[in-house]
Amino acid sequence: MWWTFAFLNVFCLHGLAFDILVYAPRMMQSHVYFTARIANVLATRGHKVTVIDNIFRYDVDNELSSDIDQILNVEPSPQVTQLLSTGSLPTILWNSKASPEEQRAIMEGLGHVHRLQCAHLIQNTTLIPKLQEMKFDFAIHEVFDSCGTGILEVIGVQKTVIVSSTGPMDVVPISLGISDTLSTPSLLSDYGSFLSFYEKRRNLKFLSAMLNFHEMQDAMISPLFKTHHGLKRSSVEIMRQANLLFYNIHEGSDGMRMRGRRSYDIGGIAFKGHKNLSSEYQKLLSDRRPKVLVSFGTAATSSHMPENLKKSLLNAMKQMTNVLFIWKYESEDDFTKGEESITNVIFKKFMPQTDLLASGKINLFITHCGQNSLLEAFHSGIRVLAVPLFGDQHRNAKLAKENGLVEVLPKADIEVSSKVINAVRNGLLPNEKIEKNLIRVSSLLQNAKENAENLLISTIETTYSTDFPPNFSKFPKNYHPNTLIRVIDSAIAIVFVLVGFLIVKTFRKKLV
Repeated sequence: MWWTFAFLNVFCLHGLAFDILVYAPRMMQSHVYFTARIANVLATRGHKVTVIDNIFRYDVDNELSSDIDQILNVEPSPQVTQLLSTGSLPTILWNSKASPEEQRAIMEGLGHVHRLQCAHLIQNTTLIPKLQEMKFDFAIHEVFDSCGTGILEVIGVQKTVIVSSTGPMDVVPISLGISDTLSTPSLLSDYGSFLSFYEKRRNLKFLSAMLNFHEMQDAMISPLFKTHHGLKRSSVEIMRQANLLFYNIHEGSDGMRMRGRRSYDIGGIAFKGHKNLSSEYQKLLSDRRPKVLVSFGTAATSSHMPENLKKSLLNAMKQMTNVLFIWKYESEDDFTKGEESITNVIFKKFMPQTDLLASGKINLFITHCGQNSLLEAFHSGIRVLAVPLFGDQHRNAKLAKENGLVEVLPKADIEVSSKVINAVRNGLLPNEKIEKNLIRVSSLLQNAKENAENLLISTIETTYSTDFPPNFSKFPKNYHPNTLIRVIDSAIAIVFVLVGFLIVKTFRKKLV
């Protein structure tokens, strides 16, 4: 009877097949692959998926499957190509600090890149007219790039799905009214699951920095959309018509976020299938020494690390001759060429991170604490030494440490080789608490990919099986963090004035 059920499944799917548009900006690897994976899952399911591949960087692969019906490529803006080729962005990320002011500056820099690419896309004379001729049942867009909301509006797509390759971008829960602005740690902050009374104001400044990132994009993009395509609404107003939200988080490692209706966690959906390692890596992993994998992601690359940090980190590695380090270092430069005789440090421009972590032969993973890297490490039960650099990485590290899953090496400590050595040695020593927690989370993540795919498919097919799915337009908006900062500062000022008045009044009475 199996063929009967298979036939019914195909028949039912045919009746539910949707025309779906996916907006996928190709900038950060983790953002790109998460969105691409969603597109691939829906296409494999039998839906007709069209992807807008908005290319910022050719060195980032989106890995779209052959099941995708159509891929509409948008070439990089010459200005964006020139800006990214200077290497200034990763250098800025490496030199940044976990303060609201510096995170705001970083996000403004990233926002500038996104604005330039969006302006380039808007002035494309063929893409948007072509999309306007096509019919889509609904569209999916990555919230990090505000350009997607404008595109969907001008081509007339009213039903939308917001996806976030990290935890919830602050602009989403605040604009859609699904979190408490005053009590929810910002994605950019260095806070974990709890805010003390005194931390709330500083956290509001982090929230303001993230909202400023989107507001700056909107300030430049909206007039261009209005001029070229008659756009009338802001990105926040457009965003509130969304029907669903999907986040790249898993409750096993990040269960502290407030959840709202129609918002779902699909962390694990971006897990890649494991491939056999090459003979070169198999030989490396056969080494009897403990093995440490070192990778800082694709945004703040190792090759752009400040020279003093690189030298200190390498010096620490060289002193631990009984440990084998496999370091993802993206360039063949004077730094690596001068160290070819080292026997315990292997430099790799590219390495199969997922497959190495899944091999069971890696003893410690030194990482920037990006969301995908963390989930991959937890899935494989690998000990993690977190070195957060920017964006959501500080919060990821803080929350993972609170949950007893990682140890943290502050970036500034890399400058002192002895601190690196102590951190690595501690990471290689048995730790019953961390290992027990890793076993628990790893077991939860074993079926995360399949569960996330099923949740994505069932939620989308159920939601869009009706002509008028509910959206967030009726949800109350939360207060803007800048408004709350002004209220808090005004209240503090009033208290000081009253206290001062009472002191002066009391002093005068004593004089009389």
